Amino acid sequence: MDINIRVLDVSHRKNEPNTLHIHREKGLNAILFVHFLTPITINYSGSYTDLVRNSCIIYTPGVKHDYKAVNGFAGFENNYVTFETDTEAFLAMYKLPLNEPFIVTNSDKITACVEFITWASANRFLSLEKEIGERVQELFTLAELGIEAGNPKKHRDNQIRQRFIALRGEIMINPTNWTVKKMAAYCFLTRSRFYVLYESFFSTTPSRDLNNAKLEYAKERLKNSNDSVAEISKDCGYKRTESFIRMFKGSEGMTPGRYRKIGGNYGKNGN
Repeated sequence: MDINIRVLDVSHRKNEPNTLHIHREKGLNAILFVHFLTPITINYSGSYTDLVRNSCIIYTPGVKHDYKAVNGFAGFENNYVTFETDTEAFLAMYKLPLNEPFIVTNSDKITACVEFITWASANRFLSLEKEIGERVQELFTLAELGIEAGNPKKHRDNQIRQRFIALRGEIMINPTNWTVKKMAAYCFLTRSRFYVLYESFFSTTPSRDLNNAKLEYAKERLKNSNDSVAEISKDCGYKRTESFIRMFKGSEGMTPGRYRKIGGNYGKNGN
């Protein structure tokens, strides 16, 4: 079907501050396709919902836009295209949700498509209207091919849980340089929200898990290396060696030096 498309605004990987809040009560007199490359908080059903990166939304003309960057993160990044066309005929070509978010699995292809539209729209030396129109149609085809079935909220919850599991595995293997703040950032969550979810998933706090992982790491280093207690303490994130020694003794019933001397083969009472 030959459909005339006129791009009004487009941006590829546009960075915005974490204070961004797009609120257009009456939307636009055009179609807006947005691909969120960072987590997003969006109001599409009367209340705000947090969504993971690679969420998309297609706003039809006249529908309210209301989304904002997630609190606690450094910034916000997205791809978007605003265009005019025969709305009804164009949208009838695709089986995509309208005015509600969906997740895509082919983020790189969508980003590359928007990149071309951005470049072509800015080109003042070539007439590329036909190519731009074709790429907008390709963008919607890619979204249709990449869409994940299921409720976005359920998908988000499952994705978050899998990321928590991956994080916990990494920490158990090598807990050095990790802090609870870095753990929360890894999961794209604020520290307070991260704490709540971590306890719900693992029935323990992230601080306790991290301390236990660092303790086990320290014990292995004490048994299998000649590194000093000060070096091990520093690698475990302790600014003062005395604090590390106090933590170790409180858990194992002996100092790190004593633990190393006896090879870590005795019980907590050192018998």
